[in-house]
Amino acid sequence: MNEHTNKYEVVEKYCLGLMDDKEKIFFEIEMENNPALSNLVHEHKTLLKAFDHHNNREFISYSLDAIHKHNHSHTQVILKHLKLNVNKYWRTASVAATVAFMASTFTFLIARSVYKKDTHAQYQLLKGEINNIKKDQKAIKTEVDKVKKDVVPLPDYPSKFSGTGFAISKNGYLVTNFHVVDGYTKIFTVTDDGVGHQSEVVATDEINDIAILKIKESDFAFDGKLPYSISIRKPNLNLANRVYSLGYPKNEIVYNEGYVSSTTGFEGDTNRFQLELPSGPGVSGAPIIDETGNILGVISGKQSQTEGVTYAIKSKALLSLLKTLPKDFAINSLQDNIIKGQSRSNQISQIQRFVCMVKVYN
Repeated sequence: MNEHTNKYEVVEKYCLGLMDDKEKIFFEIEMENNPALSNLVHEHKTLLKAFDHHNNREFISYSLDAIHKHNHSHTQVILKHLKLNVNKYWRTASVAATVAFMASTFTFLIARSVYKKDTHAQYQLLKGEINNIKKDQKAIKTEVDKVKKDVVPLPDYPSKFSGTGFAISKNGYLVTNFHVVDGYTKIFTVTDDGVGHQSEVVATDEINDIAILKIKESDFAFDGKLPYSISIRKPNLNLANRVYSLGYPKNEIVYNEGYVSSTTGFEGDTNRFQLELPSGPGVSGAPIIDETGNILGVISGKQSQTEGVTYAIKSKALLSLLKTLPKDFAINSLQDNIIKGQSRSNQISQIQRFVCMVKVYN
């Protein structure tokens, strides 16, 4: 967006019916997925209708001149700031903010003449209105910037398969199971805000059932620092150690807890360990976390004959795969545990935004 293009042009373009069919379909899909953007469009249409009643810019100028004559001593500063705002924001969707600014100005002047309020109190009122307008403008810019991004929306038909993934870097690398994404190229990572992000497989370990995904948006970033760690030392897998997991057996995140019941997996597999912990479809790829906030492994399956027996891949296999990732992945980010010593509820509140649903489509 250059200096000659107003930052709210997309919203106004839609409201004025200037989009082509493809643009309109994309924008309306985005509105369906983003209630805040839909509300902004509705408010903008309402304000444009109100603005039409003023007919043109000359009428506004005439109205301001009339007010100026009646309240000369108090409108010089108001008109100066109004002129700056009109010149800056006239062409696009921020007309809404300009109309709101003028409405606030009219309200202020009428209140002065009718109620004869204290000048200082009225100045504070106008200042508060201006601050509110600035906040509205910032919110509109944020929503329009989201629309401008090259984001591929989730398909509007059911996914073929779903699992769980967890972040291993702030810039969009995630871990899941290989069997979750095997044979699929249309992969989406759904973050905790409900937004789907197109992703690609960048590394796999078929033997240990691990896959590394990367969200394809170049400017994607998780909010905040990774709270957990993956120890490069031998993990503490003593029998009866308490552990917990977060995953997506349904469309919202689910917490489960249990303990290490065996240091090996099915039929003595030394790359896995056994847990007494509930699991089911959708939790494949979920992290196994100990009480200190350290990731011990990745859920890979369960024993069908026995209720509650779950198997997880040891973190050692994951660390080996991470060494093959591109240079924009920093393994050091997984060594700084910031939730050690915190209560379980505090740990979970910080972890859950880094645990995502993974969906694959035909």
